[in-house]
Amino acid sequence: MGKRNWGLKHCKTLTALLLVSVAVSSCIPSVSSNPRSRLSANATNSNVGLYQGKILADNPIILSNDPSLSLKYDLNKLTSVANITTNSFLQGNPNCSGLTYCFEVRQYKESVSALQTTDGKWGYSTASEEFLQVNTYYHLNKIFDQFFSNLGLSYGNAYDSFAFPIYDTAIPLNLYNSDGTFNLNSQTLMAFSGCDLENNATYDQATESLCFGYTGSKKELRWAHDSTIVYHEAGHFFQKLQLNFRNTASVTKAQLGNYLYTEAGSIGEGLSDFFSYYVNGRTHWGEWAAGKLGGSRPLSEDDSLHVPSLSTDDDQRLNYPQYLNYDPNDPEIPVEDIHMSGMIISHYLTALSVDLQSKCSMSSKDAREFVMSILNETMAELGDLTSKGTVNGSVGKVNMDATNSLQWLSTNNPINYRSFSQTIAKNLLNTIGNAGLNRCNGTYYTRDNIEGLLDSYGLLLFKTYNQHRNLTNTSTKINTQVAATNRKKSVLISKNSLILDPTTGASSAYVIDSRTQIAAGITQLQSSGLIGTMSAQTPSDFGFNNGNSKVSPGEVVAIALNLYNNSNSVMGGIEVLANDWDHADTVTKKPCLFDSNLSNDGWPLSSEGASTDANCQTIGASTTEFAPVCFVQSNESSATKWISQHEFKEKMSIDTNSCLDKSNDKDCFIRAIKGADKAHFSKINPKSTWGQTMANPKTGKAYGLDWGNVLLFEVSKHIPPGTVIDCRLRVRFTNCEDCFHDSTRNNNDYFDFEYNGPRPFKIIHLQIPITD
Repeated sequence: MGKRNWGLKHCKTLTALLLVSVAVSSCIPSVSSNPRSRLSANATNSNVGLYQGKILADNPIILSNDPSLSLKYDLNKLTSVANITTNSFLQGNPNCSGLTYCFEVRQYKESVSALQTTDGKWGYSTASEEFLQVNTYYHLNKIFDQFFSNLGLSYGNAYDSFAFPIYDTAIPLNLYNSDGTFNLNSQTLMAFSGCDLENNATYDQATESLCFGYTGSKKELRWAHDSTIVYHEAGHFFQKLQLNFRNTASVTKAQLGNYLYTEAGSIGEGLSDFFSYYVNGRTHWGEWAAGKLGGSRPLSEDDSLHVPSLSTDDDQRLNYPQYLNYDPNDPEIPVEDIHMSGMIISHYLTALSVDLQSKCSMSSKDAREFVMSILNETMAELGDLTSKGTVNGSVGKVNMDATNSLQWLSTNNPINYRSFSQTIAKNLLNTIGNAGLNRCNGTYYTRDNIEGLLDSYGLLLFKTYNQHRNLTNTSTKINTQVAATNRKKSVLISKNSLILDPTTGASSAYVIDSRTQIAAGITQLQSSGLIGTMSAQTPSDFGFNNGNSKVSPGEVVAIALNLYNNSNSVMGGIEVLANDWDHADTVTKKPCLFDSNLSNDGWPLSSEGASTDANCQTIGASTTEFAPVCFVQSNESSATKWISQHEFKEKMSIDTNSCLDKSNDKDCFIRAIKGADKAHFSKINPKSTWGQTMANPKTGKAYGLDWGNVLLFEVSKHIPPGTVIDCRLRVRFTNCEDCFHDSTRNNNDYFDFEYNGPRPFKIIHLQIPITD
């Protein structure tokens, strides 16, 4: 095997990188068995008319114009009177198809019903639980009304009076039909204004609920007092709607990331911040609730919270991937957090709104409404699980096909900064950038405008607008090329620059097999729905895990690659895939030796058991052709070869019932746990590892690994010690020169089926010796 350093180095203690448990922030905690005493209602209905109530029109910091407003300040002085509802209960908005009302506000998760008025008035003291519910209701109703009004405009802009699409829209024609794809008759959004959740607010997409917590030992600060928090959390709900505009009620819903670090999750947080700007037009979020914890976020570079080097000048924007780990509240310390990395998206969308105001003579509100309509189009297309993508699309245009679309969206080709930016650019080009529609004050928003602003944020990561997507016949729809002269700040790097740490003596990967840590991690991932059950062969107490930082029979292990950026530019959005893929002979099950036009992997050699059969050089579209990532070394009389786990099982005369999965011997001895078979890293600095990139520059202290940074493997108790495993992992990153488009096809994007194989990826081998 020459000089290839594929060995996995064991480490007794992880001095460079430590695994830390992360709380699941997407869940709503149960109310304490001894709940806090109810705050006095103190109904204050003076000056409150019928169906009216008292609310905080914005958060207390803004209303008081006092950034250091005391928690002891009487917030009643900041309230105003507003129309609430003519209903007897806090149940609002009838726009959700199939539901009597879209949302309901209650105090706690255990509350039996929404708050009821007895006199048609909703005036309460700000110190009461009732006020929290009314304030939450008012701001939810406000954003619901605005969102659905915008959706109507989006629909009207996409279709003419004869219901004919004006452009290739992703908004389905039957959007409002009772039998249409956009149907929310399964669940009403529940909002709990008084959750026992410290220092946080959440959206739980599994239960369709919002939860607003508190800050302070005496719960002095209530998050439901801050309208920007309400808009942000509701924004997550609307993103789920947008992603699923084209998906029927019967299919599993598309979602934008999860609580672990991914670029999809980062985009989701940036979008939710933008939802706050969409409603109130202010370029800062969370001054009261999050701000008191040092966690408020700006949405524009001219915000005073930012470092002085940032501004709204094109060469001083919050650009990708440089600022992925930037926290304006503590700018010197890198942090891998979807809320911080999402600021790149919120800043871009805010800047786009401002640019449209200037170049198309729009009002601020009209510009924000237009950007939201573009987001409706973009999200609907990216989340389409029918695989058509747009009204004129055919099956297989996006997300592979209807059978495999969820797998593509979650693992093989998930939403990232590149695909999101490219789809937004295409939708801008189709609408306000279309010279024939004259939607930019009688003219159009130019391609230079589209590309220039994206590039100022480092987001011009694509070479075409990808109008035809997976259509093999490009004669009917030609992809528009990006002008190379517009790419000034967006840097693309060769995938071969991503390697294992070449430093002498450095570990290729880190193994975590502590019983306590693995048990906590598995419980956490299972409770959040990211992984399923373990093999029946794996004991529930993980009794085989011995904590020696090696891989032993019967263990469940977490493995983190020690990746290194060998380029001179920052690398962003690194992904490591350990899911099944098309890299074995479909007949003999031998590992494929790919032709050089598919991959420069060069493994294994023919003498080491490789297949060079024709089926190895054609990437299939069927998952039945996929093979697990790991092969087994077989020491034979004439040579050492790499063989499938099925063949190794036959050589050992082991019954299939002894495999990790009794019904499938493809991964009889070791398997990546589905749902934990991918790892993500935000960015890696030039000539650095991820660990070096994330280290505290003041103390040199390492940044802890998160469960999203590791791959989880289940190892059979029947595998003999001394066995050597080779796992052929695929890696890529977002600002990659050759991971997403094909230079041999005029820089058109790779077809979805090609993500079954090696071409869009760099292959990295992880060799694992099994030890006692």
